[in-house]
Amino acid sequence: AAVIELGNIDVWRDFTDVRALSKAYVALLRVKPIGETINVCSGRTYSLRDAVDLCEKITSHHLDIRVNPAFVRPNEVKILCGDATKLRSLVGDWDTPPLEETLRWMLEN
Repeated sequence: AAVIELGNIDVWRDFTDVRALSKAYVALLRVKPIGETINVCSGRTYSLRDAVDLCEKITSHHLDIRVNPAFVRPNEVKILCGDATKLRSLVGDWDTPPLEETLRWMLEN
C-alpha cells in the first residue's frame, strides 16, 4: 500500500461541507450584509486523525499514514474553529452535515 505522509494529524479543524458552504453563500447574497465580516463555518472541530479514521471506515481500507517531521509546522495552531453565530443570525437555521457524511459523499462521487 502507498504511504501517505502528512504533518501533525493531532490538530483540530473546522471542516465545512462545500454543499453547505454554497447554500450559506447564496443565503448571504439574499440578506446582503454589505460591509460585514461573517464567518462561514460549521463551528465544530474534528481532528485530522478522526478524518483519516473515518476515511478508513468508509472505504474499508487501511491507510498507511506517516507523520513527516518536515511537514509539521513549528507554530501549528492546535485547534482552529470558527464561530457561526453571526452567520446563523443572518441566514437562519443553517448547518453542515457531519464530517462522516461529507467524506462519504466525497469518496463515493
